[in-house]
Amino acid sequence: MPTYVIKRSGARELFDEAKVKVAILRSGATAPEAEDILKRLKTELYDGITTEVIYRHVHQMLQGRKAIKFGLKKAILRLGPEGENFERFMARVYEAEGYRTTVRSTIPGKCVQHEVDIILENESEKVMVECKFHNSLGLKSNIQCTLYCFARFLDLKTTQNFDLSCLATNTRFSSDAVQYADCVGMRLLGWRHPEGAGLEQLVEKHSLYPITILDMHRSDLGILLSKHFLLARDVLDQKEEMKHLLPSSTVESLSSQVRELLS
Repeated sequence: MPTYVIKRSGARELFDEAKVKVAILRSGATAPEAEDILKRLKTELYDGITTEVIYRHVHQMLQGRKAIKFGLKKAILRLGPEGENFERFMARVYEAEGYRTTVRSTIPGKCVQHEVDIILENESEKVMVECKFHNSLGLKSNIQCTLYCFARFLDLKTTQNFDLSCLATNTRFSSDAVQYADCVGMRLLGWRHPEGAGLEQLVEKHSLYPITILDMHRSDLGILLSKHFLLARDVLDQKEEMKHLLPSSTVESLSSQVRELLS
């Protein structure tokens, strides 16, 4: 009998072995390792199983660095529940792509003032970025998000000399959001979009794993985020500062995880 999976949105769909295999391989697992995990996973499947339960099974079967990387999407989600940490995280991503960034600027448009999440600048362009952070993985950035972002761009472009607008999110885009953005010349950056250069691929390209990908107590994570430790690599780059915030045993544990992740 076919096995149906319940997605985070509540929708039912047939279990797609190929989709799970791609996610496992993306973690760095070899093809034989992925096949072995799929074989074991199939013994745990039942009709109506949720994608969350499947995620937990696969995560438990992966080891070390691979397990950490498999949890990337959830790690970005844990930057919330508010959007400020995500905005600062995205600024780090854009900086790695060669932009100068300014986070959270209040600037006048033609009609009203706007708070722009990120301003990007390089030698050839100036871009306003609206960040849409979703605190649930089942949500998509829809056409209302793109309409809102482009309307603000229209009010700001003449007074601030913006060349382009961009909408960045931690999840996926709806098909009509993509269609509208393509039509008006607006950039989108999200999970698996654009194809071949989505958010997860930029994170991998520059090793910009969020600090939330590491295994630590929630209270320790709260302390680090409050001090703007956003990336796993910040643990090594700012280790001396960390020693004033957390017990030395915790600092060494986190440092060990980061070295394994970045190796």
